[in-house]
Amino acid sequence: MNTRRWASRILTSLCTLILLTLGLCSNPLAFSQNLPASVGGKLSGQLAPNFTVKTLDGKTASLSDYKGKVVLVNFWATWCGACRLEMPWLARLRQKYAPQGVEVLGILTDNAPPEKISAILSKSDVRYPILLCNHKTAQAYGGLPSLPTSFYINREGVVVEESAEADSEAEIEQKILEALASKKRSSHKE
Repeated sequence: MNTRRWASRILTSLCTLILLTLGLCSNPLAFSQNLPASVGGKLSGQLAPNFTVKTLDGKTASLSDYKGKVVLVNFWATWCGACRLEMPWLARLRQKYAPQGVEVLGILTDNAPPEKISAILSKSDVRYPILLCNHKTAQAYGGLPSLPTSFYINREGVVVEESAEADSEAEIEQKILEALASKKRSSHKE
């Protein structure tokens, strides 16, 4: 009986390791700490926190640079399988809705080597801006307990939708359309 119990524990550990290695669990910490799968709407209805971060080529970018546009802010990591799954969809939807004033900002949360980042972007045909996250930005957007985490911001700068999981391409498109249609203004003072 002890041998069976020992073998079962090893098999469970191996399966967990394989799942984490393949990136099927979007955030190992969320899995192990049983954290919620959603952001909880903490920013919905509020002005999106402005941020200033570096781009991949070392320039500075701010959310305020996109004032008047609908912006999908997508936090991701190179190790996150669900993040990489969404990236080609985000690229296609950005291209489709750019003429209507939609922009996607991919905010990278890990310190992967440039070659790895470049390979992922190339494979996913990503042409939207990739920004490098900093601690202040991550905290302003709820601490990012899981990845991918996306915020849909309307033209008035108000967060109209939050998602702390990988959505289907159709779900992402629906949220973009909702942000385009939204005239919601923040009920909070700036």
